[in-house]
Amino acid sequence: MSRVGRCARLFAALLLMLVGSAAAGATSAHAATEQITVSLYRVVEISCDEGAGEACGNDYYPKFEIDHQGLFDGKDDYCCAHGADFRTNWVRTATVDTSHNPVDIHMELWDQDDLTADDPIRWNGSSNDLNLKFDLMTCAFTGGGLTSQQGAGVPTLAGESEGTGEDTARGYFTITTPSCLNVANSVDSDGDSLMNSWEVAGRGYDFDGDGNVDLPLGDQPYGAVPYRKDLFVEVDYMAETKPQAGALADVVKAFAEAPVDSYPDPADATKTKFRGVNLHAMEGEAVTTVNPLMWKSNGPGAADDFNDLKSGSPTSPCDGFFGTAADRASLNCANILNAKRQAFRYMIFAITFFDTSTPPKASTASGSSEWTSVGPQGGNDFIVTLDTWSPSTLADIGHRKNSEAATFMHELGHTLSLAHGGNDAVNCKPNYLSVMNYTLQFAGKDPDRPLDYSSAARGTALGTTPATVLNETSLNENNGVRGTPSPARNTVYGVAGKLRVAPATNGPIDWNGTGGDKESGIPADINYIQSIGPDDGGCSKASPGQSLGGFDDWANIQYNPRLNADFFADGDRPILPELTEETVRAMFQQADLKIAKSADEADATGGDTVHYTTTVTDLGPGTATALHVDDTLPDGSTQHRSLADLANGATATVTPAFTYLVPCSTADGTVLTNRATVTGTDTEGVPDPYTDDNTARATTTVHAPVLTVDKAATATVNAGQAITHTLTYANTGSGAASSVTLTDTLPAGVYYSHALDLGAGPKPSSVTLNNDGTRTLVWNVGNLPAHSGDRQIVFTARPTLLALAGTTYTDTVSVSYKNAGGACTFAPVTDSATTTITVVPPSRDPLSQGFWKNHPELWTAEFLARVQATDQRYDTDRSGALSTAEVTAAFGGSTAPKSVLGKQLMAVYFNLATRRINAGTAIVSRTAQALGLHNVRDAAIYAQDTLLLPVNPGTAQRYSRIIGILDDINANRIERY
Repeated sequence: MSRVGRCARLFAALLLMLVGSAAAGATSAHAATEQITVSLYRVVEISCDEGAGEACGNDYYPKFEIDHQGLFDGKDDYCCAHGADFRTNWVRTATVDTSHNPVDIHMELWDQDDLTADDPIRWNGSSNDLNLKFDLMTCAFTGGGLTSQQGAGVPTLAGESEGTGEDTARGYFTITTPSCLNVANSVDSDGDSLMNSWEVAGRGYDFDGDGNVDLPLGDQPYGAVPYRKDLFVEVDYMAETKPQAGALADVVKAFAEAPVDSYPDPADATKTKFRGVNLHAMEGEAVTTVNPLMWKSNGPGAADDFNDLKSGSPTSPCDGFFGTAADRASLNCANILNAKRQAFRYMIFAITFFDTSTPPKASTASGSSEWTSVGPQGGNDFIVTLDTWSPSTLADIGHRKNSEAATFMHELGHTLSLAHGGNDAVNCKPNYLSVMNYTLQFAGKDPDRPLDYSSAARGTALGTTPATVLNETSLNENNGVRGTPSPARNTVYGVAGKLRVAPATNGPIDWNGTGGDKESGIPADINYIQSIGPDDGGCSKASPGQSLGGFDDWANIQYNPRLNADFFADGDRPILPELTEETVRAMFQQADLKIAKSADEADATGGDTVHYTTTVTDLGPGTATALHVDDTLPDGSTQHRSLADLANGATATVTPAFTYLVPCSTADGTVLTNRATVTGTDTEGVPDPYTDDNTARATTTVHAPVLTVDKAATATVNAGQAITHTLTYANTGSGAASSVTLTDTLPAGVYYSHALDLGAGPKPSSVTLNNDGTRTLVWNVGNLPAHSGDRQIVFTARPTLLALAGTTYTDTVSVSYKNAGGACTFAPVTDSATTTITVVPPSRDPLSQGFWKNHPELWTAEFLARVQATDQRYDTDRSGALSTAEVTAAFGGSTAPKSVLGKQLMAVYFNLATRRINAGTAIVSRTAQALGLHNVRDAAIYAQDTLLLPVNPGTAQRYSRIIGILDDINANRIERY
């Protein structure tokens, strides 16, 4: 059931209760009669057809008949009124018998002529008469072919009738009774939040209930009717900001043509017509200039905020600029303005207002209004602030008049509960074809867009069912916005953040800008438009994956300005994000820049120089100027280049090219990123808002060798026994290595020679005995490929027989290397391993030098290797291995002290090698004690040192003593086990 129908039934029920109570307890006179007053209060001339000698327009007077009590001819009392649209004082009252219910009402409209007989005016279709029946119980009239949209059938107490053909007019009338007027005070038949009685001509709103009308909304200058929605806005302005002629009229026209309150077309029942909305945008007066104006809340001054201008400071019913000057001067001012507040919204065309920044500054937003996300959503105040916008900006969006009309309707829409997405704040929805949408507030991007809210009747309430919402995760390009408005409309949407315009249809739309317009199931962020800020509340922040639904604005308007208590009390207001001049200029920016970058090396090594090619293209449609490229190299340093202007479609290459020398310290696998950003403006100085493609990057992957080495050695050996060393190395990096060199340094006391090396190899490229007794083994590996896998070197070395139990030998290997090109030398990698000397109990039976000389069969290769590792003086051919010939030669020497000492020392080595004695075996003799020798090791080392000395009178005794000690050791005379 319609709202009008529900109100009619409510009214009837209330009236029945009233009549019933009257029957039970009222006087009989009241029960039997009712006073009916009929007023034909307004006439609009449609067509005039006077006879010869008579000039148009017509000269009007009425005729009435109530309850068949005789036709009243108003020629004498009311003749004559004339004009294209005039108000009258034509009233007829009669007392009727309630048993005659419904009461017949007859009205005629006549033209008085001087030269010919008066003739009737057609004002009810083709008929001269209007015959109605008025129901005293329901307070509704019927008949005359009138519809509910003309006041029939609903308890509005008012109606209108219109004729067709020649000599025609539209007449507005009221039919009232005291009982019906009482009930009409609480019934709103047309749903505009104004009670029926407020809107009845000759009546009005009695705010304080004193019996005197304070606000006659049904009379001039208001002109409300109770059977068509009326919306009142007082429009004030500052001296600098008076709205352009026609701006308000355009909005009034848009509301008058609104698809609100449908009814069958009397001329063709298959068609539908709409009553629309009577928007009374009543231009007021110039208020005090305040710039910027405080909008959000009250300011500290007496005239610095919106509330000061509206209601004065301190707030007073008769101060400020709300209402007319006559209202405020009236002795009844308080009641008049309080009554107006129940019906009117208030707005000011201002210059600017303070934003919410800290400290606040003048906003360049187009306006602001009262709206909140929680209901009741709409308020009763708003402002329009376009005064500082430049002529060129206003020209882009349809010039000042159209811009004022659009912003007025947009901000008024917020007070009517509409958000930027209709029922939500999601902006730039392609299926929300409303002036509330940022993309369609102004007509710049769609010059043909009507000044309109969305509606199902015009096919613009799209996406209002689950099947028709636009799901950004899975769009079907074949179905576009899933609806085709009538008349045709365009939609504005985003492709990769860039604004696009296309016909709004159920046909193909290329939502993602690739692959044509026939794809289905595609993701696209279609309400992401970088040029339309702000990020919060605008469209410049990516918002993928939304489900975008439209809305039927006209069907969901909140007409009542009193619903939100906070707004109605003029409390604090939110500052909604609105289009600013900067945003609008960005939407019409004419130079869309794109930057591209490439590197000449996708893969590089340390020491390489990477060259970057950078190009800038103007995607148009206009010339790009003030072009600057900022290039950030991989190390974070920046370089700058300026470019000449670019015409639409032109491309420029940045010269000289940006280059980067790859440091040797760059880790393997590092991705070097070179970023470049272009900035520029169009010829009007507006920066490119589409910044997603204003930054480009090129990457190069660095490939460096990464060498590892691991060293292992036999953990424990006996003195002279071979130690096995394993060197494991690899290149784990993605870059090849060159000049790879392994260097292993054996500690003093550990001997190596190629000849004695028992390992799997490879053998070192060089072996160097250092002054400190250490030996350096070097392997020149050369090149090593990337990801080489493990490579091994296995060699053996021997500790001296003179090593005591517990002696540790730590051996270190290092690997030095360069990268493939040799430009970078890297820090060597190292590892170490330790071997500890152990002993076995000696057999305690050393043999003499003579014995060892005469028993070469006991000179095994192992024993000879142990002796060689201990003392290389006997290796006369420097082969690195002790041969039997060399041992024979050593034992077969002369009787000279040096030769004798060498023989005895050789015998000691054999006794040590065969574990007959150990280096730590103690010796005790007066001579040993005198020389400070405590064990075999001490004696052997003393002998080695002695052999380095020449034999002369000064050393003779030394030679003699040590020869004796070694002889005693080999004879097992001085050992202590």
